[in-house]
Amino acid sequence: MIKRLSPDEALASMETLCARSEMCSYEVEQKLRRRGLTQDEIEKVTDSLVDRKFIDDQRFATAFTRDRYRFARWGRNKIRSHLILKRIPRQMIDEAMSAVDLREYARIAYQVIAARLRSIPADMPRYEQRQRLLRFAAGRGYETSLIIRILDTDKLWDSRKD
Repeated sequence: MIKRLSPDEALASMETLCARSEMCSYEVEQKLRRRGLTQDEIEKVTDSLVDRKFIDDQRFATAFTRDRYRFARWGRNKIRSHLILKRIPRQMIDEAMSAVDLREYARIAYQVIAARLRSIPADMPRYEQRQRLLRFAAGRGYETSLIIRILDTDKLWDSRKD
């Protein structure tokens, strides 16, 4: 069982946590709620953290977006849906998404699809390979138009012959 924290203990705990990794206000509220704080106490702690820049949802959205497309290799649709789940306002999400380098993003999408293509049997009919790649890339959150553009490149299919 989790010990109930006093507001001062909760504040100190959240300061430490937020200093170590970027967190959004919703995540902090959830953690405080699990520790038994009342809604008033949660608001006071989060307001203090926001005022002192331990929490900044815009900064969180930008860092989350950058990290997910570069390191986790997620597409923008998946990133957007996860930010919505974290209750980030749409305007902040749009601003974070606008910071995505589209050339780098397309290059990463190509690499993800090319890597998946190597795991698909070469003797499978091309249309089935395309379907599998389309479903896979859409599941990773890439936009259909980008996926189709990549699947229509000869470079992708020629890379399989190497």
